[in-house]
Amino acid sequence: MPRILCLIVMAVFGFGPAASAQSPTAEDPRLVAALFRSNWCGPCKILEPRYERVMAEYAQAPLEQVRFDSSFGRRSALAERASEEGIRPAYDAVSDATGFVLLIDRDTGDVLARITMAYSEADIAGALDYALDLIADRERFGL
Repeated sequence: MPRILCLIVMAVFGFGPAASAQSPTAEDPRLVAALFRSNWCGPCKILEPRYERVMAEYAQAPLEQVRFDSSFGRRSALAERASEEGIRPAYDAVSDATGFVLLIDRDTGDVLARITMAYSEADIAGALDYALDLIADRERFGL
């Protein structure tokens, strides 16, 4: 029984093979929505409910959601996850901060938007639409 509990904890909190991401492939969405959060972050408590409600409407959109939860101080594991997701430079630029979402073009590394607690649900949806349109335009033009 303790082994099963350990595996569940590992999967929920992003440790071990059950939760580790694979290296990005051509089939992976090009747009990454990376949430930087922690349990003690006040702005996170404001942003996350809004973000989650909006993201439910984008469940079929060609984007990948990634959560970087620094509540437990696992910096090396989080950095490794950012590398696996193909967004390490953007992660390195903000790795000690929380309370926002970055919309990142995985192919170029460009940060297309930084969503904060100041964003309403409409603003979050607008940022996502903008980023998705920009990615579609870049792909149409072979960029």
